[in-house]
Amino acid sequence: MSKLTKAQVLHVGKLAKLSLKQSEVEKFKVQLTSIFDYVDSIAKMKTQGVPETNQVTGITNRFRKDEIIRDTMLSQKEALSGAKKTYKGYFVIKAIFDK
Repeated sequence: MSKLTKAQVLHVGKLAKLSLKQSEVEKFKVQLTSIFDYVDSIAKMKTQGVPETNQVTGITNRFRKDEIIRDTMLSQKEALSGAKKTYKGYFVIKAIFDK
């Protein structure tokens, strides 16, 4: 790609909702041209026959059945046994939000 024009840089800035100063237009003209040239070089790579990749480690998700294991659960009484204050089976704490 050839160098971007001032109008093209201003258009990209407008799309990004940026107000660009003249000095920024010149700076971004060079930077955007470099970025677009790089993307263009990637687009020219021959990728036919290359499988898509989303990760390369071979790790897969391991899921388990969502089930209740009563042997490892606390009863409500046991759970509340260390609480300073309770009310109708719930923990009572100081308010953390202002009214």
